[in-house]
Amino acid sequence: MPDLTDEVEYGARGTLGLLVPQANTTAEPEVQAMLDTDIALLTGRLTSPQPEMKERLVDFLTGIDGFISTFANAPLNGIGFLITGSTYHLTPEQEDAHFDLLGARYGYPIVSAAQSIRRAFQCLGVERIALVSPYPDWLTQKSIAYWKRCGVEICAVEAPDTPGGFHNIYMMRNDSVLSAAKRLLVHKPDLILLAGAGMPTLGPIMALADLGMSAISSNFCMAWQINQMAKGAPDETAALKKLLQSDAMWRNRLLERFPTVRTV
Repeated sequence: MPDLTDEVEYGARGTLGLLVPQANTTAEPEVQAMLDTDIALLTGRLTSPQPEMKERLVDFLTGIDGFISTFANAPLNGIGFLITGSTYHLTPEQEDAHFDLLGARYGYPIVSAAQSIRRAFQCLGVERIALVSPYPDWLTQKSIAYWKRCGVEICAVEAPDTPGGFHNIYMMRNDSVLSAAKRLLVHKPDLILLAGAGMPTLGPIMALADLGMSAISSNFCMAWQINQMAKGAPDETAALKKLLQSDAMWRNRLLERFPTVRTV
């Protein structure tokens, strides 16, 4: 890959693209808080006119070339496709092949949210997880089937309270997510997965770490992958473990910008 870092003023360590669902209010704040310094993030929206989530999830993946084209000739080091539900119907092998082909076509790595989570599982040696799912039941079942195909055991599943509003998932709050996660602690999983890029997760991840339980999410893992794509080392275990530590630098950045996260 050519060195693009000296072509633009911002992003001396890399310029990365992020594709998020059209009304998602959570993914960008969480990913931005976790970025290393001197990484510039350009965000595009995954859009669909379909009124139902099932159809929108299909559109987001089948239309991905059009969404990538919105970045035009920006000097990107890579793109993150930050939506898990669109790839739950694929096997890990199919998903990897699809995104490898996209990366070869555009000349830089393109990684899906589910790939980033699978890579984290592998780096951390995770075999047994508990799942916090904000989805409707049909999508929770697709999620469970997907993770089982990836070779992990799911010991328990909990759902946060849904407040309603313009979108059930995007309206969720940290305390509801954390309460659901705490109900899983009795099962003693290797790790808790907070599923869904629209659910707030960084506050609960901090609180769970303070309780001695590691947790990750789509946004957490995608931020790790974006940082690593800028370095050219996508699966660096040491960098992932550093993000999970109680003194990780992103914690202060998050709390400085969004101090109400402390309420968890």
